[in-house]
Amino acid sequence: MEKERFSLLLLEPGEIYFEDFSVDLLLQPDDQQSQSKSSSSFQSSLIGRLKMCSKSVVFEAKDDIRQPLIKIAYKDCLQIRRWEPTRLDTMECNVLAIECSHYTEMLNDNVVQPYQQKDGKVFLFNFHYAKLDDYIQQLCQLHRASTLHAYEQNSMIATIVFSRHNRVKFNPLWLENLYEKIICDYQVDEINPLVVNPGRLLLTNAFVYFQPYNNIQRYPVVKIRLKTIQSFTKRRFLLRHVGLELRWSDGSDQLLYVSFRNQTVRDDFYAKTTQQDDFSVVEQIPESITLKWQNGLISNYDYLLYLNSLADRTYQDLTQYPVFPWVICDYTSEELDLGDPTVYRDLTKPVGALSQERLQRLKERCEEMGDDQKFLYGSHYSAPGLVLFYLVRKYPKLMLCLQNGRFDHPDRMFNKVEDVYSNCMINMADFKE
Repeated sequence: MEKERFSLLLLEPGEIYFEDFSVDLLLQPDDQQSQSKSSSSFQSSLIGRLKMCSKSVVFEAKDDIRQPLIKIAYKDCLQIRRWEPTRLDTMECNVLAIECSHYTEMLNDNVVQPYQQKDGKVFLFNFHYAKLDDYIQQLCQLHRASTLHAYEQNSMIATIVFSRHNRVKFNPLWLENLYEKIICDYQVDEINPLVVNPGRLLLTNAFVYFQPYNNIQRYPVVKIRLKTIQSFTKRRFLLRHVGLELRWSDGSDQLLYVSFRNQTVRDDFYAKTTQQDDFSVVEQIPESITLKWQNGLISNYDYLLYLNSLADRTYQDLTQYPVFPWVICDYTSEELDLGDPTVYRDLTKPVGALSQERLQRLKERCEEMGDDQKFLYGSHYSAPGLVLFYLVRKYPKLMLCLQNGRFDHPDRMFNKVEDVYSNCMINMADFKE
């Protein structure tokens, strides 16, 4: 099966991917498109998939990975309509015409690179199987929503999303065993770094099933056998007690992190899951983990990960990514004497208080501020941008998603641990761990 290049990271934050269609992107001579031309004037076409999302449509060519993905935001669309040729044509007209002022090219030559903004034109998409009449009204509604003010736009999109998702029920044919007893079924959002994907979470007496509302995943349903669950943890998501993280193993370690609509339904799902006979996760007591660490049975790394987990931090959420403190403060010596206390950072103080000179300047600045605007530290020790500062080379797509298709200035890129630590000691706005 050919791997798609399209991912939710190519969309705007909070944007929802609905569904896709098999289409031809019709190409005209000199790339000049005109509604007066018939299909016989098209020199060629690109076969691909047209992704319908809540704020844009994205075209992905099927057979040529060198072709860029084309993203057309509804807010940049001048007109969305059925294309009507002016003279008789042998081809049945099932063509969508999108006229836009600008569009975006992504993954050109299949290389992760900054997105390219292009001047607009008219795109013609010939639908293979779907009937255009069934979908053009939805596209026009989404286009109309993009012309509204932000609050009204979000409300209209939320209404459209709610209507679409309420029509989707869990397909019982995906049950591993038709004799399974369905316990409960809730709407949830799957949480991954910088993206949220809605779906349904269903509990039976033997399995947990997650069915996304779209086809972004390789399999239409994620099946988690209760017997294979290794950890089952309540989490906070966006400072609300609505998250739930499942870890299981079916030959390889896997993870599903979801958020519920509210804490009540989250707690209900948690309670009903733990009551099933096949559920056998034993909750670990923090004191026992600390004792294992003190006796060298687990590493410093694993113990810090456990402490981060207690604080609701997870790799799936960049806003609550695991934090590892600066431990060593000497990054200039060729050799370190780990028995020398002076090579270690003072862990009784936050980063902003490690340099007394800078701390004094911060206090003076704070005193000079108005009573209703006072603050000591002007930035946080961890945030999505700070996390990706370290991880940009490993996850460049995340940085492009966070910064609207651009990488940060080269002078602000992570290069040396020594330079980063030095900056954290002297800069008045840098307090990252």
